Amino acid sequence: MYNLTNECIGKTLMKIVEDLIQDWGLELDEGITNDTFLVKDLDFASVDIIQLCVALEQNYDRKLGFQDLLMNDGNYVSDLTIAQITDFLVNTMGGG
Repeated sequence: MYNLTNECIGKTLMKIVEDLIQDWGLELDEGITNDTFLVKDLDFASVDIIQLCVALEQNYDRKLGFQDLLMNDGNYVSDLTIAQITDFLVNTMGGG
């Protein structure tokens, strides 16, 4: 059973993102925060976002319906913050 609080989900998300970017050589002044953007701040490419989605689904051992997060009015969103992803995960998994 997972702890589905907003704080716990956010920490898990940040840990997974840190694992994904650990070898990228990024210099982050403040580290990863809720305001960090995947594309603008961490240089995520679309394949990296897919890799993040897969890692989160594996971590929580369930499909999470990321199409609802990644698509807006039939178009892909251009960037997401850690907070936006955390909110999506909390709402999807019924945490709070």
